[in-house]
Amino acid sequence: SPLCRDPSTPMVPIIEHSDVKRMLLLQKAYVEGALGLCMYTAGVIDALATTADAAARSDKLLLLELLTPVVKAWPSEWCLEANKWAMQVLGGYGYTQDFPLEQLYRDARPNMIYEGTSGVQALDLLGRKASMGDGAALKLL
Repeated sequence: SPLCRDPSTPMVPIIEHSDVKRMLLLQKAYVEGALGLCMYTAGVIDALATTADAAARSDKLLLLELLTPVVKAWPSEWCLEANKWAMQVLGGYGYTQDFPLEQLYRDARPNMIYEGTSGVQALDLLGRKASMGDGAALKLL
């Protein structure tokens, strides 16, 4: 138990701490989820550009319209959160100039502003995109 730890035992590497593992796994999940979402959407764009069938193109376009607000809002918000966890892993040391984390955070922060607020993207998604064609895009997803 942490309360009964023997001070004569060797220090545990930071990666062995359960909370650090949790933060690293959160970062991994956020970043890989965002990458997967962006790659899936890019695949829909590629399919839209290469599909000759009009019905298939219509389906791809509908799906792309549904995915666009998600791709704009989710990575810009949650990858910034991943950067926050990266700084937390390093503790106070994450704010020094020795690591680029603080600069990456400052560089990533405006993405939410550029892509519109998450609330606006949510309104677009649920107010317009999800109900288009009687929910046809959601059925395609």
